[in-house]
Amino acid sequence: MASKKLLSKNRSGNTAWLMHRVAMSAGLAGMLLLAEGCGGGSTSPQVQTVTTPQLTSLSVSPSAIPVVVGSNQQFTATGNYSDGSTKDLTQNVSWASSAPTVATVSSSGLATALSSGEASISATMSGFSGAANLTVKPVSTVVGSLGSASANPITCPSGGLTGTCYSVVLSCPNINDLTGYLKVTFPTGTPVGTIIFTTGANGTTLYEAFKYGPDAMNTLLQNGYTVAQISWGAPFTTSQPSGWQTGPGGIRAVGCRYATLAQWIYNNIHLANTNAPFCATGNSGGAQLIGLAMARYGMGSIFTMVEPTSGPPFARQDWACDWQEQATVDPCGNANLGLGLPQSDAANFVDPAYAPPVSCLYEVDNQKNKAEATLYDPIFLSDSVVSPDAELNYPNTFVKFLYGTMDTSTAPNQGHLWEEAITSSKTEACVADAGHSMPDSQDAAEQIASDLLQYCKLPAGP
Repeated sequence: MASKKLLSKNRSGNTAWLMHRVAMSAGLAGMLLLAEGCGGGSTSPQVQTVTTPQLTSLSVSPSAIPVVVGSNQQFTATGNYSDGSTKDLTQNVSWASSAPTVATVSSSGLATALSSGEASISATMSGFSGAANLTVKPVSTVVGSLGSASANPITCPSGGLTGTCYSVVLSCPNINDLTGYLKVTFPTGTPVGTIIFTTGANGTTLYEAFKYGPDAMNTLLQNGYTVAQISWGAPFTTSQPSGWQTGPGGIRAVGCRYATLAQWIYNNIHLANTNAPFCATGNSGGAQLIGLAMARYGMGSIFTMVEPTSGPPFARQDWACDWQEQATVDPCGNANLGLGLPQSDAANFVDPAYAPPVSCLYEVDNQKNKAEATLYDPIFLSDSVVSPDAELNYPNTFVKFLYGTMDTSTAPNQGHLWEEAITSSKTEACVADAGHSMPDSQDAAEQIASDLLQYCKLPAGP
């Protein structure tokens, strides 16, 4: 009996389970039918009419800009379309200058300033045109004022002196913005003064890259001076191979960058402290920067003492390029050294500042024809450290020139031209076993540190 009840119970349970599964299946089928009903049917694709935007006007930018003789200015043509969009048409339009003797313009919109005056630079395409006003001025009337500086702290590259680093975007009149880099090392305790250090050539390394540069700077740090190294490239970037000479605009105009950066250092690192000395040294191209800052940008108002070493290498830039001056004995006693730059120096350290056709290398390469060898002399003389309108009296600044007796370049004779022209306190000296890169010589590095310790001081009171 018990077994029959159990069987009946199991059958009853199976029946209930089967009825449950049927109910669930019916529900699922209903859901599937509902889903099919929701997704059923089809929609015909909509046909869209595409209207090609039409050109409605052309604009040229910048709309008005002053430039200096010998410089370039890139213009851009922008097309404005019926749907509100814009497009760069610089390479598609026809370019023209209203005054080709004042400025020419290439098929890509690059204008070259040739002489003083006004020119309208126009772009034409499909019956539409736009124009910009180009004012070309003599160099002496538009450069001389400092630019502006926008600085940001950055992480210092590894190696060398410890310090605080900055990238400084420098905006100067009539030239493109360029970034200068700073590495600032403070002494222990209250600084007794600040000294700027700059390398040669295009200035694309820090002073600590010289073999004995760190030794010279550490001596000054130990004596309480703040050290500020300037680089226009490495080790911060490789994207500025021409450094401070990056043009167009000319050497005189691009020299504004160093002067503006020096002023920023004076205001923000030295804290415009008139009770402490503010000084600078630079080798070769760095000496050229000091010369431009003093003769062109009024930096004698803040520098207590400067020491140009191995230069400036083209204080008279016209003579450096035209090779018309006779060779003479240099300040260190080396006979028959001239004033002309070799081809590589003309190409690498002068020409990057200019827009073709202005070229120092062109003059160097055309010595057989004096007319061609002196073709750009008026521009180069105007851009020189020593020229008719240069400031050559620095009542607040002592200038000491330092050369190496083993330097057979034009730098000692060119530097001597500026030394002779200065009408205020100055002197010059030679280091017996030093070459052109003076801080690579231990004796020269020690002399530089000694000179700065001796002369980077405020004048004694009455």
